Amino acid sequence: MKNKTLITAIVGCLFSASAFAMERFHGLEDGSDENLKSVCKDYMVNSYLKNDPALFFYLLPESVKNMEDKIEKSWFEDHTKKFGDEPITEYEFLEISNNIEKDAYKGKATKTIRLEFKAGEMDKSKRSFCYFKQSENGRWYLGQKP
Repeated sequence: MKNKTLITAIVGCLFSASAFAMERFHGLEDGSDENLKSVCKDYMVNSYLKNDPALFFYLLPESVKNMEDKIEKSWFEDHTKKFGDEPITEYEFLEISNNIEKDAYKGKATKTIRLEFKAGEMDKSKRSFCYFKQSENGRWYLGQKP
């Protein structure tokens, strides 16, 4: 009986953690350079490459909630155009810059992390960036899809 209770507790914890991770339009409290760089890498490896928009929607601001369906539809179309129809699990090449560019937009802090990657059916590497901006509520959100 103790094992069944333990398993139930573990499954409950895992379900709670995954439910929290799936919350949309949440953003980040910790806007430190280290955290944003870590989130950028996690996004590029576990969301962008693997065609899983969960983290992307988590990082979007509430102000785009009315465009949720359109964004979700284009997510999958864009992925197929960029990487091809076959599922991919790793990059041939992924380089994330150690330099974080700090600026401001409309009085709010922004941070840009430059990167370069190649995967799937891409002929050559592509340069992009993770662009985060701080909102009025102090949280950090993706300002643009890499």
